[in-house]
Amino acid sequence: MKFSFLRATVFGLLLAAAFTSSAFAAMPQLNLRLEKLEEALNLKPAQKEQYDVAVGATKRMLLQLTMAGLQAKQKLAEELAKPRPDFGVLWELREAVVEDGRSLRREAGEEWRKLYVMLDDDQVATLKRFIQDQANQAGLLHEFMMQLMLGLDR
Repeated sequence: MKFSFLRATVFGLLLAAAFTSSAFAAMPQLNLRLEKLEEALNLKPAQKEQYDVAVGATKRMLLQLTMAGLQAKQKLAEELAKPRPDFGVLWELREAVVEDGRSLRREAGEEWRKLYVMLDDDQVATLKRFIQDQANQAGLLHEFMMQLMLGLDR
């Protein structure tokens, strides 16, 4: 099947619903992963302080993203309640979410960069493994969602 605007719209709806309903449920998993990372890094006191700042900035960013997702879901529901919905609203919602979270993403990224320069070689190797594991997990999710959106069968 070819990609279509309607398919993208349905995908967007499914993604918004899945994200907003599971975002708060995923927070304990994120906390557990970050606790394991912290333990594996064996941080010195100054590093621990910066780690806590970076984690706090990340959680603020995720909370903002969750709230934006909930608002987007509400706006989508309002649009779908109309007799002839404007599916262009999906693009507008996406743009709003991206723009609203830009400063918090930058802040979180900057705090993690500050921590990174404080790490020794062994800690960098540990962080690298953690990031690779996270990327592998995200890659599997991305592949599944692309198959869903494009209607590909394996």
